[in-house]
Amino acid sequence: MSHREPTTPLEVSGGDRRGSALLVTMLTAVLLSGLAGALVVVLSTEEAVEANHRRGVVALYAADGLLTDVVAELAAVPDWQAVLNGLRRSTFSTGPLLVSLADGSVINLRQETLDLQRVLERADEAGVSPQWRLYAWGWFADLVHETDRGRLVYVAAWIRDDLVDPDADSGQDATGRVVVRATAFGPFRTRRAVEAAVGRESGAVSVIAWGLVR
Repeated sequence: MSHREPTTPLEVSGGDRRGSALLVTMLTAVLLSGLAGALVVVLSTEEAVEANHRRGVVALYAADGLLTDVVAELAAVPDWQAVLNGLRRSTFSTGPLLVSLADGSVINLRQETLDLQRVLERADEAGVSPQWRLYAWGWFADLVHETDRGRLVYVAAWIRDDLVDPDADSGQDATGRVVVRATAFGPFRTRRAVEAAVGRESGAVSVIAWGLVR
């Protein structure tokens, strides 16, 4: 009858243990590096979204500020005929019609006017579209007298006759109502626009309707 030696657990040499520890360390380092990279991407995205939101809010306030200023000017004008014909402009109309923003993008107000007119003519089923007239434009910092903070946002406002005016002359105001659109342009293609219907009744000027342009 043969004699069998008792079995013993398999022993691991010191070199094998060091190799295993090194492999675990390398895998852990790769995993942590990947997590760190993902965290950087998430944080960068959140910062970009937050910065874009801030720029949008600033632009919206700037557009609304210019609109308020234009309505105040219209209240002081007894006859809007010259405004609708483009013969009268705002006192805030000293800026260039072609301007470069901080990021290098260019705003062309002549082209903006043409684009507004095309959109209006496509939407006007009556076929007799009033004319958008550029009325006010310039750096928002100049409008609020804060040039020391830099010129980052450019604003412009257009005025046209309303679409329900019964006459066929787009420059003739027969209803005592006009439409004002104010747009603010900021860096990184930031743009916000507001539009208001403004009416005059018994000598008093008021905003009849106001809305954010999408």
